[in-house]
Amino acid sequence: MKKIFLTLVLIFLSIVQVQAYQDCIIINDGKLTDISIEDNSIIDVFPLITIENKKNILIIHPLKEGSTRFCVLKNNKHKYMFNVEVKEMDTEISEETGFEILKLDTPPGFIDFKLDLPPVYNVTPQLRNKEEI
Repeated sequence: MKKIFLTLVLIFLSIVQVQAYQDCIIINDGKLTDISIEDNSIIDVFPLITIENKKNILIIHPLKEGSTRFCVLKNNKHKYMFNVEVKEMDTEISEETGFEILKLDTPPGFIDFKLDLPPVYNVTPQLRNKEEI
């Protein structure tokens, strides 16, 4: 019975697809409040509260594939709307002026630089006999 159950569990796990959604961060210099999401089943947006309590960072956590929008109020004055497209391996967010969008799972680009060559030592061959001196 245990073997049958284990076999069924292994078959079920091989059928289930694993999704690798990409989290994103939105950063701004002003206070971001009043977040409203069009479809809560696709993404979750929440502020990151730091020690300084600036509330200027939002974390976008995808839940499933699809398209949705969310809006945020900046400094209790201006309303900004973001379009979000969640795909299996990528999350695309529309650009807005004054906002910096970073993807968490993508490493930053590396600066090209050249390493110094390793030092070269002058090696003299070892003498085999004293007569060679």
